[in-house]
Amino acid sequence: MVHEIAPEARILIAEGSGGWISPEFQDSVDTGGWPVVDGFEATGHRATATELRERGIDIGCFDLNFDRVLTLQPPTGGLCRGEYDLAATIIEADAWINVPVAKTHGSKITCCQKNQFGLLSGIVYGWNKTRGTEGHPGIPHAPRLIDETLVDLFVTDRTRLPRRRHDHRCGGRRLFGQTETLESDRCGRDAIAADLVVAQLMGFNPDDFEYATLGRLHSIGPGSIDHVTVRGGHISELTDRFMKASMDYNGEWAEHAGFGMGPRRWTLLGPVERDHQFSISELQTLAPVPAQQGWSQIVCFGDDRIDLDRYSDDPTHCAVYAFTRFTMARSDSVRLWVSSDEDLEVWIDSESVHAYKGRRKHVLGGVREHRFIEAGEHTLLVRAGQRRGRFDFSINICEPIDDPLFAGNRYSGVRFYATEPGLQEIASTQIKPDHVREEWIDAAYVGRATRHRPRRRLANSGGYDRHRRTPQTPVVDAARGGRCRCRWPGRSARLGHVGHDPHGVHGGLSPGIDIP
Repeated sequence: MVHEIAPEARILIAEGSGGWISPEFQDSVDTGGWPVVDGFEATGHRATATELRERGIDIGCFDLNFDRVLTLQPPTGGLCRGEYDLAATIIEADAWINVPVAKTHGSKITCCQKNQFGLLSGIVYGWNKTRGTEGHPGIPHAPRLIDETLVDLFVTDRTRLPRRRHDHRCGGRRLFGQTETLESDRCGRDAIAADLVVAQLMGFNPDDFEYATLGRLHSIGPGSIDHVTVRGGHISELTDRFMKASMDYNGEWAEHAGFGMGPRRWTLLGPVERDHQFSISELQTLAPVPAQQGWSQIVCFGDDRIDLDRYSDDPTHCAVYAFTRFTMARSDSVRLWVSSDEDLEVWIDSESVHAYKGRRKHVLGGVREHRFIEAGEHTLLVRAGQRRGRFDFSINICEPIDDPLFAGNRYSGVRFYATEPGLQEIASTQIKPDHVREEWIDAAYVGRATRHRPRRRLANSGGYDRHRRTPQTPVVDAARGGRCRCRWPGRSARLGHVGHDPHGVHGGLSPGIDIP
């Protein structure tokens, strides 16, 4: 395609992998134990380039990890860092076609946005690009900061390519030996828009991707899937729900991979006395207005852990109330994912839906309450109590799925807002996330499933296979190391559509992005 448009163009198949080091350069860097392998050869790119050169096309493979770099500053000032060292060959190119593989990851998915990490040269950032090199830190690659980093890279390379072709094409394969390919490519001019559509095709809720909201605050990207124009086939026919990557990580990466995105904008009251309680009549009439009657202006938190320590400057022996609103698109059962470090009570429309007293490990989705919520507008009130130590909580309204390989998406159509539905409120206070890495294995995930992943699983016991046979719940075979198996009479364990798939079944979008 490129050669047909520009026959004289020099074409490079460029890669900046964080997982392997080219044999021809291994003596010039500290390999740090990372695999030394010719990734271009292993993926067939060298064979492709050889074949096309025989046809007279000027094409070759190029390792961005050993490219010279340009130090650039994000025009936003940097949500995570103030400058990045990017591969000069890409930044100076006349056209850049971003060709990622869609797959699950600790960041939920990797696609066009995450693929831009290949612009970060290994000779500067090291391998796997988080280690850094002497005198230069590695890439900020932690779950609480990953979306900020993605937006930084997006706005930085866009600044240098304002009038140049900047396309994004995506295909995909499942991980862990699963060789089926998605049956079509997705193509678009906007990486955020492309990723939101791909996320929907993979069975995720596009509202769960923070970089879309962050981008909108800086006038980049569509802001949400609602503002993406999509052309082509129907997503309901192409959606193939992917298993989440929660079981392939420990600590916060495991939580981040499985948790959708809860409310981030709140109006707060407190700190108040630790034993403060609203009466039943007060709860029934409570309708806080930001900046009135002791309630704060709108406060925006940069992580799903609502960090009241950072907001209140590390208070002790107190309580804080947090209030927001949400819209429920249709009446249905939900899972209320909640957790905290200490005391927590949650009310929806003045009805208590979760109460806990004492101390516990704060794990995203650590408690999953079964609730039914009517369609319409609702209020959400949280009371968090504090003695000493960390002071944060998390909450989300999720799909009624309990299988840990699929659970955690925000319920489709749930929209949180602090004042008016549909309004992108400007927060007067921004609470940035901490850069925290924890390597412990969360108790909330141990025992729910092993790290052995099935080729496919039902999202819940109400799912059916594509051959319309009677379903069976997957069972864990302890004798086979915890591997899951599920069979229909006369068929293998290959499953089709999941039982609860609001984005695939009810979604009205279709792939093939057209962004002005």
